[in-house]
Amino acid sequence: MYEWTGNNKPPDFDQTLADSYVGKYILVGVTYLDHRGKEVERVQVHGVIESAGPEGVRIALRGIRDGEHWVMPPDLSSVSAARPGKYSLHSTGEVVEDLDLLATWTVNKPCEH
Repeated sequence: MYEWTGNNKPPDFDQTLADSYVGKYILVGVTYLDHRGKEVERVQVHGVIESAGPEGVRIALRGIRDGEHWVMPPDLSSVSAARPGKYSLHSTGEVVEDLDLLATWTVNKPCEH
């Protein structure tokens, strides 16, 4: 799974909003598309947001990836409030509940030659 490397900070980054996400439990879904737009992979991770800034949103992962970290881009428009309830993760079979936030991403993989 690819991770954000800190490039291309959004020009309208809201640090106050980002700070409000620290300590919140988040479920992130990433759909990878090939260069033709066909889905090739779907990944879901969940955990607690440790830090959020222009360099990215660092998440301490839980569940089967407990002890690992993942950094997502600082585009906060992908983040929304989670509805109460249980969420089934298709990619791992885990069930998580009592989430605070959700984030979804679609990543277009470059054409491989």
